[in-house]
Amino acid sequence: MRVWNRVFVLVGAVVMAGLASGQDNSSMNTYTPYSLYGLGDVQQQGLTASRGMAGLTTGIRDTRQIDYVNPAAANARDSLTFVFDFGGEMKNFYLKSFSSKSSSNSANFHHLVIAFPMGGTKFGMNFGITPYSNVGYEIEDRERHNDTLINQAGDIRYRYKGEDGLNQVFLNVAYNLFPQLSLGLGAKYYFGSLSRYRNEEFNSSAYYYNTYTNNTLYVGDVAFLMGAQYEQRFSANKRLTAGLSWQPSTNISCRESFISQTSSTYYTDTADFFENRSTFKIPMQLNVGVSFVKTDSWLIGAEFNYQDWSKTVIAGQANEMGRSYDVRLGGYYIPNRYDVRYFSKRITYRAGLRYSQSPMVYNGRNVKDMAASVGLGMPMRGMGDLNFALEVGQRGSISNGMIKETYVNLMLSLTLFEAWFVKYRYE
Repeated sequence: MRVWNRVFVLVGAVVMAGLASGQDNSSMNTYTPYSLYGLGDVQQQGLTASRGMAGLTTGIRDTRQIDYVNPAAANARDSLTFVFDFGGEMKNFYLKSFSSKSSSNSANFHHLVIAFPMGGTKFGMNFGITPYSNVGYEIEDRERHNDTLINQAGDIRYRYKGEDGLNQVFLNVAYNLFPQLSLGLGAKYYFGSLSRYRNEEFNSSAYYYNTYTNNTLYVGDVAFLMGAQYEQRFSANKRLTAGLSWQPSTNISCRESFISQTSSTYYTDTADFFENRSTFKIPMQLNVGVSFVKTDSWLIGAEFNYQDWSKTVIAGQANEMGRSYDVRLGGYYIPNRYDVRYFSKRITYRAGLRYSQSPMVYNGRNVKDMAASVGLGMPMRGMGDLNFALEVGQRGSISNGMIKETYVNLMLSLTLFEAWFVKYRYE
């Protein structure tokens, strides 16, 4: 039976990895006007278990949960166990402005992560693939202000569209310098493309040419980060963990492709085309977190994350971006992990609150983001955990000409535990 469990784990991991590498880069993985600028909608980090607690990661050491955000947690593993975690995410958006309403949804593969020990309990490693940012929007507007142009050309429509996104492949290694102190180093490889289109269409005039432009950014480069976690035990089953992770400001290489075409009823002509190689800067990111836990019973934690995008220049253009930060509070409760009678008592119940200042700036104001989340960790005997997370939030508001975005995100993942270093007396 143990052999078939391992076969199932390997097949599942290979299939999910194939889905990750085979994603269509010309599709929308999200739909939000707040992905209009910069690198798009930078995703909340963390796997399903942490997302059920508002995304707590930096100050948590848990052998049943993989934390890839803080590399110092890579050795929080049982010395004999491999851990596989793979899952998907469904996003639902409800948009409202002064003049219109709309809604959309998408479902995508979210992550594949593997964690394992390296020579006992001191060393540990994890690696995997997760999304970093997504671009997805479609906006249509009409000329309403230039009366002279309207009289000459008639109905003029402007169409804006963005799609694609960036992913990150990561590798983290951690070492216990002292029994209470773990230090970690990590590397990320960012890759993908960001495409944005702008069309000007003159529907009622034969004297003006329609204009179509496509600007695509192709990204591929490496960044590094480091982290630390300190554990203070108060009793055999109660401990406090403080964590910190730091990713320095990094220049990322990219290739920009730009094409502009004009068209009429009879022909289409390329007005401009160029390709450039350049770099842009992902700003320094600092994460600080703390948690207090009673083993196999409950956890409460808090976290603060900070980045400053205000000086980021992408493809030679400054973007409407500013300082961003997150404040997160969350935790979990397990009635009785080892109850043999009631399954509901073995479930991990998670919840959390998050308040964020988005890096997006609109009309000189930072866009605020608030969300609440709940989650479940359902143990599967002899295999691992089935994890759910539900996040409900609001970004922006109708005031100041902004768009109020209400979103509902549902995540589902499977965490599998395999003891690969045990020598059994009997098979």
